Parts: sequence; structure tokens; C-alpha cells
Amino acid sequence: MFCTRCLRAAIPQRQLPFIRQISTTARFLAAEPPLSTPTTQPGESPKPALGQRSSCVEGTVLNGLNYTKGGQDPVALKDEEYPEWLWSCLEVTQRVSTDADNANADEFSKSKKVRQAAAKRQRTLEAKLLAEGNLAALAPKVPLQQQSINLPGKPNASLAENLEAADVRQELRLAMRKERRAKIKESNYLKSM
Repeated sequence: MFCTRCLRAAIPQRQLPFIRQISTTARFLAAEPPLSTPTTQPGESPKPALGQRSSCVEGTVLNGLNYTKGGQDPVALKDEEYPEWLWSCLEVTQRVSTDADNANADEFSKSKKVRQAAAKRQRTLEAKLLAEGNLAALAPKVPLQQQSINLPGKPNASLAENLEAADVRQELRLAMRKERRAKIKESNYLKSM
């Protein structure tokens, strides 16, 4: 038994008639289109002068950059006349990871990468606490909004006590808000499944 590849190789292929090749690139290569921004002036070297930041020489008309009706195309200025931020606006900056970004890593996030980062951070924290011998810090903590303690504050209390009570109430309010938002996110995610 022969495979199809061997059969095709054994049978001579019929010759196709010669098809005339038509080239459409010849007419485009005949004349180069003029550049909207000439890089050099007649009789000038193509490289910018030392210390020059821009690619255009002062006084070059920048064709095609006019956007107002009936206006004129702008003219290149000296490098010193442009603002300093212009020369660094195209530089790529690396985003530095901060502790705030790491704190936002959630163990119950939808993203696997975020969950893994949170788990890794938690493991390193636990290892550090075990190395220090701080076992009390490893005990599970009850969230503030689920604790059954009385908030500070009494009628006719001093100003310092009232301010402390207001701070504790604000902290409780923020914790409850964060918990509600997490529940809403979770319910919305489950509804979309």
C-alpha cells in the first residue's frame, strides 16, 4: 500500500500555462513622495549639530501640522524655546511596585496572579513572625466590624475622649464599608456566572 504522498510524487504534475507577472511597484518607486518635515536643509549635513535635541533645524516649516482653517504651518524654534518636559515625554518609565500595591493584593481576588501574590506575602509574613517567636501575632484576628466590644464614648466626656471615640467610630465605619463593597463585588461576580 502506498501513502498519498508517494502516489502524488509518482504521478507527473500537469504543467500550468505561464502566467504573466504584473508588477505594480514600479510606478511607486519612480518618484519618492516629498517628506512633510525635511530632515536637512539644502547644503546641510544630515546629522543634527552637537547639543541639538530636535531633528529639525530652527526655521524649518513643518508642513502638514496646521490644524486651523486658513492658518499657516508652524515653524521650528530653537531647542531652548521649547519647554523642558517636551524632551522627556516619550521616555518609558518603569512602574515601581510599592507596599500599597502589595497591600491591595487580595487572597480572594478573581485574578490568579493577585491571589498568588497575596498568598506569597502572607507566607513570608508568617515565616518572619515564627522566626521572631511572635506566636500571638499568628492567632486569627477578628475583624473590627465583627467584634463585640463597646465603642468608647460617654456623655459629658472630655474633648480628648470624644475625639478618640470619633476616630474609633470612623475606623469601624470604614471597615464596614469595605466589607459591604467586597460582598457586593462577590455577589455581582456570582450573578454573572
